[in-house]
Amino acid sequence: MTNLYPECPDNADLALIEPTLLFRQQIMKAISCVVLFFILYVVLLFAAVALAVACVSGGIMLFRTYPGWSTGIIALSFILLGGMVLFFLIKFLFNKRPADNPYRTQIFPDHHPRLFDFITQLVKDTRISFPKKVFIVPDMHTAIFYHSSFLSLFWPAGKNLEIGLGLINSVNVSEFKMLLAYEFAHFSQRSMKLGSYIYALNKMLYNMLYENDRWNEIEVRWSSGSSLLSFFAHITTRILNGMQYVLRKIYAIINRQYLELSREMEYHADTVAVGLTSTETAVSSLRRLEMGGYCLDHCFHKLPDLAERTLRFANIFTAQRAMIRYYATQNHLAVDAAGLPVITDSYFHTFLKSRVQLREQWTSHLSREAREAHYSAANVSCKPIAISAWNLFNEPENVQEYMTALVYNFTVHNSEEPFTEITPAAYIEELSQRHRLYEYPKTFNDYYDNRPFPGINGEFTRLLPPEDMEAGSLQELYHPDNIMRMRAFYRDRQDAETLQAISSGQFQTSHFEFDGQKYSAARAKQLARMLSAQVASEEAWLQLHDQQAFRYHYTVAMRQSPATAALLREKYTQILQYQQTGHQLNEQVIRIIHCISLLFNSGEQDMESLPALFDELSAECWSFRMMTENIQQGALFKTFPESMEEKLKRFREHDCTFIQDMIPDYVAIQELHEISSAMMEHFNNGVILLKKAYLEFILTLEPGNNTR
Repeated sequence: MTNLYPECPDNADLALIEPTLLFRQQIMKAISCVVLFFILYVVLLFAAVALAVACVSGGIMLFRTYPGWSTGIIALSFILLGGMVLFFLIKFLFNKRPADNPYRTQIFPDHHPRLFDFITQLVKDTRISFPKKVFIVPDMHTAIFYHSSFLSLFWPAGKNLEIGLGLINSVNVSEFKMLLAYEFAHFSQRSMKLGSYIYALNKMLYNMLYENDRWNEIEVRWSSGSSLLSFFAHITTRILNGMQYVLRKIYAIINRQYLELSREMEYHADTVAVGLTSTETAVSSLRRLEMGGYCLDHCFHKLPDLAERTLRFANIFTAQRAMIRYYATQNHLAVDAAGLPVITDSYFHTFLKSRVQLREQWTSHLSREAREAHYSAANVSCKPIAISAWNLFNEPENVQEYMTALVYNFTVHNSEEPFTEITPAAYIEELSQRHRLYEYPKTFNDYYDNRPFPGINGEFTRLLPPEDMEAGSLQELYHPDNIMRMRAFYRDRQDAETLQAISSGQFQTSHFEFDGQKYSAARAKQLARMLSAQVASEEAWLQLHDQQAFRYHYTVAMRQSPATAALLREKYTQILQYQQTGHQLNEQVIRIIHCISLLFNSGEQDMESLPALFDELSAECWSFRMMTENIQQGALFKTFPESMEEKLKRFREHDCTFIQDMIPDYVAIQELHEISSAMMEHFNNGVILLKKAYLEFILTLEPGNNTR
C-alpha cells in the first residue's frame, strides 16, 4: 500500500453505511417493472418467432404440395418474409452501441505503481473487485464503464476504470480519493449492485428501443433493391415497429421507477465517499472539479484559435493549471501550497443558477448544493493529504504531454507551417491584456456588462432635484444588491421562456424541476404565467433604475456645464446607434451561418433544393456586403485590426456566387463564413470599447474623479 493513501476516519466502516429503506423499496419496484418488461418481451418475441417459423414452414409446405413456378414464387416470398423477421429480430436484440473513447489510453501497474496501490486500497475499502483495465483520458471525470449488450445482463461484463487527467490536475490526493470512492460506491454492496444492474439495463433498453437504427438502415438498403425485397422489408419493419411501440410503453414505466431509484443511488454513493474521506474534502472536491472543468474547457476551445496563429500548447494541463490560478485571482480566491484554489462559500454568492432544470434520460444527479448539504450533515472529519494528485503518477509531465499530443491529433488539423509553442505564462498574459482592454471600470460592479444600453427619452434628461442628488451616489446606484436583482431578472426571464417552451412542446420532457421541486410538463404553463408576472414587474423596476442612473449622471454633467451634459448625451446616443447597427449585423451573420449550415447538412435526397439554398446564400452575401461598406465608413471601423481592411478588399472582389455548373465553391463559402464571423466579433468589441470610454467619462465628472 502506498503511503500517499489518505487515512480513513475512525468510523469509516462500510458495513455501517446501509442503503435506506426507501432505496430497497424502490429497488423492488424497479425489479418488478423489469420482470414485467421481460415477460411482455418474451411473449412478443415468441409471437414474432412463431410468425417467422410459420411463414418459412408454410412456404416450404406450399411448394411441396403444389410444385410449380407460380407457387414457387409465393412460397419463396413466405420464406423470405419469415427469414427477414428472424434476421431483424436478431439485429434488434443484439444491438451494440460503440462506447469507445478515442482518447482512452491504458496504463499499467509497472508504470504507475503508486496509483495502482492507491486504487487497490480503495477497492478494499469500498469492497468491490479491482477494475479489469485502467485508462486515462483528457477529461474531468472518473468513471466505471463496460461494454454492455443483451448478453451482459446475464453474464456481467468486466468493468474498466477511466481517469480524467483534467480532474487529476484540479484536485489533491484526498479529493481524488473522494471522487473515485463515489464511483466505486455504486458497485460496493449487493443492493447497490442491483441498482447498478438496473442502471445498465435501463440504458441498454433505451438504446435498443430508441437508438437501435442499424436494422432500420439495412431495411432502407433492402428497400432500394428489388420490389420484392422492398415489399417484405416494409412488412418486417411494420412488425418490429409494433413491437417497439408496445415495449416503449412498458419502458416508460421502468424509466420512471429508475429515475426515483437513481437519486437514492447517488445519495448512497455520496454517503460512502464522504464516510471514507471527510466533509471538508468532499465539499472542496466538488468545487474544484467544477472550476477545473471550466478552465479545461476554456483551453480546449482556444486550441483552434491558437492553431490559426501557428501556436500550440506543449502541455495543455499546465495551461489548465495556469488558467485555474488566473481565474482564482480574478475572483479573489486564495490558492494553497499545491497551487489549488481555496473556493469559499462567498464565491458562489454572485452566481445565479437557473430555477428550471431539465434532467437527462438516465441520470438524475443531485445538484452541487444538495450534495454539499448532505456532506455537511454527515460531519465527518479526517486529516487530508493536500498535495497534488499528480504525485500518484510516475513522470506526470510525460503523461501530460503524451495526452496533449493525442488531443491535437483529434482536434486540430495539421498545418504546413511549423507550430510555435506558447507557454502558459505567455498565454495568461495575453488573456489578461485582453481582459483589461475590454473590462469596464469596477465602480459599476458589472451593471452594464453583457447587456445593451437602454434607449432614452425626454424623461432621461430631466434633472434630478437637489434632495435626490444629495441622497444618491455611484455607490448607491451600482450597489451589489441592485446588480443581483438585475441578474435575477435576466435569469427569470430566460426561465420563463424555458417554461413556455416546455408547455408548448418545443422541449420534449415529461418532468422538470423548478426551484428544486419536481413538476410534470403540464404544470409548465401555470408556472410560466406566474414567473412572467414577476418578470414584468422586475422589468419595470430595471427601466426605472436605468432612467434614474442616466438622470443622475446627466445632472452631475449639467452642474459642470451644459456643454458637458450635451457631450454626455452625444456619447450615449452614439452608443445606441452602434448598438442598433450591431444588432442588425449579428442578425445578418446568423442568417449567413444558417444558410451555410443547411448547405453542408443537405443529403443526396435534398439535391433539388440546393439551387434555392445557394440563391439564398448569395442574397444574404450581398446584404452583408452592403452592411460592411456602411460600417467601413464609420468611426468604429478604426478600432478594427489593420488586417480587416485587406480581407474586406478581397471579399469585395467576389461576386457572391457560390456554385457553378452544380459544383459548389467551398473555398468561397468558407471565406464568407470567416469574414462575416470576424466582422461581427470586431464590431461588437468596438461597441464594448465605446461603452468603456463612456463609463470612464462618467467617472471624470464625479467629485474626486480619480475613482476607476
